[in-house]
Amino acid sequence: DMYNCFIFQRVPTPWSDKGAGYPCLKPLASWVEDFFMRLDFMKSWLEEGPRPQYWLSGFFFPQGFMTAIKQTFSRKYHIAVDILVVSCELKSYGPTEELEKPKDGVLIYGLFMEAGRFDRTSMTLQDSQPSILFSEMPCILLLPMEKAKFNEDTGRGPLGTDPPHDTYECPLYKTSLRAGTLSTTGHSTNFVVMLDIPSKIIADQWVRRGTAMLCMLNT
Repeated sequence: DMYNCFIFQRVPTPWSDKGAGYPCLKPLASWVEDFFMRLDFMKSWLEEGPRPQYWLSGFFFPQGFMTAIKQTFSRKYHIAVDILVVSCELKSYGPTEELEKPKDGVLIYGLFMEAGRFDRTSMTLQDSQPSILFSEMPCILLLPMEKAKFNEDTGRGPLGTDPPHDTYECPLYKTSLRAGTLSTTGHSTNFVVMLDIPSKIIADQWVRRGTAMLCMLNT
């Protein structure tokens, strides 16, 4: 089986089996390149200290990184972590264009959008360019805030039940498969989080198109 996987450019089952590897639909050559990129990212973090921006796609468990962002904010400002949510702020630059570390929260990069694109000029969600299915997202600032303030700022109402204003709650998945199973932590093995993307178009349009963000492509 291992030999056949090498011949047909598939990732061997023992490498990608549940618990041993991370969800990935790339062929073997791209998988190996992605794997070593993850090692390089962790190595630079270990040797050089906290990063100005974090490659979210490089984490085995991105949901845990989201929790760590809230915990860091909670300890800094002595706010209970249970009342915090992670908001997002889209930037107009990519990871190589800006190296300033934010005061609070973290900058992430490496995400892609399917069935839509984020326009850096209007800073809103727009239709995809012709013949381009996936578009690269700019850096995103993940900033924790109290749930009540988050609901107020986004127009969700005090209980967070109203639809948000001028945003699309965009789901983020690890792979384009968009399917997963619940792990022992209660998290999906593929779904990561919902992020608010600015949009002047009603959210129903993006829902019908299946617009979503991905941590990695299939190539």
